[in-house]
Amino acid sequence: MKNVSLLCVVLIVLLNACVSRAKQLIAKKWDCIKIENLDPIDKRFLAPEDSLAAVKMETVLQTLSWTFNSNNTYFCSTIGNKITVEGTYQLDDDSTLIMIPLSKNNINTYHILSISEQQLTLTSTSGTTVPLILHFGAN
Repeated sequence: MKNVSLLCVVLIVLLNACVSRAKQLIAKKWDCIKIENLDPIDKRFLAPEDSLAAVKMETVLQTLSWTFNSNNTYFCSTIGNKITVEGTYQLDDDSTLIMIPLSKNNINTYHILSISEQQLTLTSTSGTTVPLILHFGAN
């Protein structure tokens, strides 16, 4: 009986450590250096210009820094530290990231597939199935 109780305690401690790991990793400044799998949402209207637009979008995204604070606020800034968007976020079940900008004009929900100190892999719940892989520089 003691072994079962001890095993339950160990499992609870391990589960709590895993839950807090994603929250610990997300609460920092993320300087984007590379993006993989940037995919247009609607592929029915692809034209040669769309490929160029995707390259431009990737270039812009790679200049952004995302800062997630431990008080569940976030902001995105450019190289010159100009804030482009800010708001609040929630991290549910360590696998769902919900971002709500201050303007509250939209709510973005992402499913986190993996997270480490230099990489975040996620999918949008808005219909894209290809995971977006974001690589970050060391801070």
